[in-house]
Amino acid sequence: MQVAVIGCGYVGLATSVVLADLGHHVTGVEIDSRKLARLRDGLAPIFEAHLQDLLTANLKAGRVEFTDDHDSACRGARVIIVAVGTPTRETWEIDLSQLESAIDSIAGALESQDEGAVAPVVVIKSTVPSGTMDYLRERLRRSCAGSACHAERAFMIASNPEFLREGQAIFDTFYPDRIVIGADDEEPFVVLDELYARIVSQDFDDSPPRPARPPAFRSPVPVIKTTPRSSEMIKYAANAFLATKISFINEIANLCEEVGADINDVARGIGLDPRIGPQFLRAGIGYGGSCFPKDTKALHQHAGSRGYTFTLLNAVIEVNRIQRYRFLARIRRALEPLSGKTLGVFGIAFKPGTDDIREAPSIDLMRELSRDGASLKATDPRAIENARAVFAGCTYFEDPYEVARDADAILLVTEWPEFLSLDWKKIAGLMRGNLVFDGRNCLDRNALGHVGLRVVGVGR
Repeated sequence: MQVAVIGCGYVGLATSVVLADLGHHVTGVEIDSRKLARLRDGLAPIFEAHLQDLLTANLKAGRVEFTDDHDSACRGARVIIVAVGTPTRETWEIDLSQLESAIDSIAGALESQDEGAVAPVVVIKSTVPSGTMDYLRERLRRSCAGSACHAERAFMIASNPEFLREGQAIFDTFYPDRIVIGADDEEPFVVLDELYARIVSQDFDDSPPRPARPPAFRSPVPVIKTTPRSSEMIKYAANAFLATKISFINEIANLCEEVGADINDVARGIGLDPRIGPQFLRAGIGYGGSCFPKDTKALHQHAGSRGYTFTLLNAVIEVNRIQRYRFLARIRRALEPLSGKTLGVFGIAFKPGTDDIREAPSIDLMRELSRDGASLKATDPRAIENARAVFAGCTYFEDPYEVARDADAILLVTEWPEFLSLDWKKIAGLMRGNLVFDGRNCLDRNALGHVGLRVVGVGR
């Protein structure tokens, strides 16, 4: 099947290379000239496990290509996937400008279609509030001026939200928990059934560069077929629920600090209840990234625009905002005054497995500590260059041992496996102080204690 993917960020690029790897011919549209140049040179502009190898293999096989020309990409495409950003404004409203621009470009491409061409299915993969697809459908109709576009069935439109985890985007595209499709008539369901047929049936091997299939993976993959508004809501509801679990366990962690309980034991004790489950019950300094912060705010604002006060979600957002500053307060109390102190920061990306620093707690922490007069050194396996672009008040090192040298304290902010396997006895010998602030409760407190380090966690 011929597929166009508009937007080559985390979602669009992962979708492009996986669909190409499964036999479709994919043209990715990217208007950022620097990203486009890298893609044409065969270089992934973002870090994701397996992405570079899949990109290389499918470029070589001629199954994927990249352009900034919407017309050529969309011409003859059976499916046009829109995967552009939908950031939140300061008012928490969703900014649809990138999506509107993509829809207008699709309209221009449809005008140049040959009369009688097969109507494409325009798939909205970007995260949007319920009802947005209705608006986009009407915008696409109004934007079309040519006779071909005015035809009765010039295009179809469907909602198909993504559920990808950054750092696991390729894995989650090959092995999704579910596929959700929202449409108002039958034909988009038929077309997308064909597009995803091999993913649903798992009719492919897991030889490299594909990630290995989980041993207990469900096959066939469940496909939820529903209305567009329900499909759009499923995406927001899923992210809001996961964010709620994170904020809930952080609130319990804060109470554990007051009463002398251990949040790790508490989380394990409640997570073994199958009605609760252990996922997203790790206490720490809060969520970040490109999804949870913006999606919880957007859903809260969307509810408000309909006259509904989403009280629970407001609390989730506020707890997450405060959590990183509670961690900061513990650092300040332990090290006052911070002026003249040297702090080493392990981890900048908002989570392991990615170079994404959007809404990363590390950036807020480093800015505040720098204002307090602390001298900062930081390291991250993937995110150093991105961090340099947004925060200059820090010295960055590739080597974590250089970050530890002469540090009064270490702040572990991102739980990269590389940090968990460090020689902490060596780090203790390099440091001037002995405090390690574990913002993710992932370090072995006893092992670090044996080498003279004092670990300060969250809720412990």
